[in-house]
Amino acid sequence: MAKRVTILDVAAEVGVSRQTVTRAMNGTGRISEATRRQVLDAADRLGYRPSRFARSLVTREKTHAMGFVVASFRNPYYTDLAASLLEAGADRGWQIMVASTERGMDEALAMLAPQVDVIVGHLAGTDAHLRRVCGGLPLVRLDAEFPSGSDAAPGVHAVGVDLKTGVEEAVCVLRERGAQTFGMVDSANYQRHFGGGAVAPRRRWFEDAVGDDLTGVIVGDESISGGGRAFTELMERHPGTDAVLMFNDLMALGAVQSAHHLGIEVPRHVSIVGVDGLALGEAVEPPLTSIAIDRSEFAGHVMDVVETLAEAEFARVEPIRRRAASRVLWRGSA
Repeated sequence: MAKRVTILDVAAEVGVSRQTVTRAMNGTGRISEATRRQVLDAADRLGYRPSRFARSLVTREKTHAMGFVVASFRNPYYTDLAASLLEAGADRGWQIMVASTERGMDEALAMLAPQVDVIVGHLAGTDAHLRRVCGGLPLVRLDAEFPSGSDAAPGVHAVGVDLKTGVEEAVCVLRERGAQTFGMVDSANYQRHFGGGAVAPRRRWFEDAVGDDLTGVIVGDESISGGGRAFTELMERHPGTDAVLMFNDLMALGAVQSAHHLGIEVPRHVSIVGVDGLALGEAVEPPLTSIAIDRSEFAGHVMDVVETLAEAEFARVEPIRRRAASRVLWRGSA
């Protein structure tokens, strides 16, 4: 465990007083912009975070606070995950503040950072940029690929999901059930967040699993209507496709609806598989097959990581990695 960096360490690094560091961190008092920038840069370089953060939430007991960032509350996956995390956090005595990035990632982080000890979430952007916006807070990235070697930044941790195994299982069983050609609807949201050429990991795993049997990939918005439109386009361009992986369950619900409108029988003519394992998938006909994430296990991994950070007094420690399992919920759509 690393020793927690103090305000005196930052002051010594820059050659200023403790009061100057406090003014720079708080944005108060008469100091030059150059000095303020030197202090903030030194604080980020050393991994300093003022211990006053989250103390406004403390009563008579020492309570840690976590900020949880989601992409959108309009997707029930995030609300379900938030519920699991709130429950797990309450069991361990943590306070959790939740924000969405619908109005911007930096805005959500800047709102949470002064009030919490650690930030957890589906975070878009480089580690360096995120840490800068968060003032050096430790971060736990969710659903992110794990960097290796020198790419792993101290102070940035990750909890992922083994979706690769679920994708491979789905393709294998679909083949056993007679599927010969495979298509996918990918997420336009993912590309907007990570760049136009970005390819979601689940798409890579799907393409590797189906190989030459891939008919095509269409990109759509992460919504029921967006999934429906993209599924329709996929079937119009590649009418021989008999199994489709949708980026998530929300889009897959739209695909089932569109299949009905197009007169395509599910799963007789085409099998549809989503990702997330939402209970909402049971509300359509036929019920939605989905690659499910165990959200309780996932939330448990998150809490294990943040409690390890709390034991280190939120000092900058080497990256911690955890991964939850996935499994296919076989329902009527496949």
